[in-house]
Amino acid sequence: MDTQTRLRVYVVLLISLLETGLCGGWSLSQAGLHNSSYNVRHLSTHFSRVFLSISVEHNDFPTLIEAQWPVSYLPMRTVIFPNSEVHANKAELKTDCTRLQQAHWSQVDSLSRLWVMDVGWPNHECAPKLLVFDLIRNNAELLRIDCGQHIEANATQSLVVHLGPKPSSCELERHIFFILDGQPHILAYDILEQTWHRRELQSKKYENMSQAFAIKPIDFTFGVQGELIVSDQDGALFSSIKRLQLIGSTQATVSSSSSASDMLHIQLTRLGSLLGPSRSMIMDYFGALFYVMPKFGAVVRCAQLANLTAEGNEIIYLTSKNIQQIFFGVEGAVWVLSDRVLKPQDICYPGL
Repeated sequence: MDTQTRLRVYVVLLISLLETGLCGGWSLSQAGLHNSSYNVRHLSTHFSRVFLSISVEHNDFPTLIEAQWPVSYLPMRTVIFPNSEVHANKAELKTDCTRLQQAHWSQVDSLSRLWVMDVGWPNHECAPKLLVFDLIRNNAELLRIDCGQHIEANATQSLVVHLGPKPSSCELERHIFFILDGQPHILAYDILEQTWHRRELQSKKYENMSQAFAIKPIDFTFGVQGELIVSDQDGALFSSIKRLQLIGSTQATVSSSSSASDMLHIQLTRLGSLLGPSRSMIMDYFGALFYVMPKFGAVVRCAQLANLTAEGNEIIYLTSKNIQQIFFGVEGAVWVLSDRVLKPQDICYPGL
């Protein structure tokens, strides 16, 4: 099998101080991708289903792929999601903005709806959009949301998207959140009201400071209580401490010419420092934070976030290959997604 058409996933199971590694892979040639090289952007799961967002050279193949997970046989089956008619092809790059062009992110909500972020082909004018598919009713398209007034086309390379936490155990997810690298705010789409909100991110950074500074996030996630967790380019880690509430956010002093969307901000508290700029931050049910250091090919675990120092950052996995994403599997397993073929000896380093 050509290494350009194979995707590998590795798992790191944390057992005391040892890790046990397993691996699996998807053959994208089963979905029809044979000769074009590709890169994986994002992965999401729903029970035994997994959804891969990929970038394909020459933009000549659909960018949202469904596979099975986990299975006891290899290679795992892959198909175009939901079907090829939904996707734009090369001949339609400049004219058809209604079809799915470049899948960037996906996530499944509590109603088994798959939310997909389509950022459009590079260097073309189609506005970014959200598409929603019903996984229970034969993958039917339910909704599409134009994001062009809030997220610029061709400015989405560093876009990070997350479905927000449920307000309570008996409620559904209410918001989808977005950050763009270098922008000192977070965007939110209200699923129920179908409205957009922007909140500036500010922090005094240190307790003895009276002035609040703008925080420019590059990565974010949510804690066990629904609080916003943010990291910046310098590796500093911040938190809203309490559950993120868009309604009732702190009102800032603004001039009469400022727009309503600029009048609210979220006050963040500095928790400490990561080992460097992060990617793919996730938090488990016990409050431990996991993140990727892309520069060093490392997965890092922080058991305690208060007054976080370098000593509180535990490297649990290292590889010389690219790590695109980490995500949780069953029983707390941390799975590592790579868009490159790794050898079995690359799986883990026991005893770290």
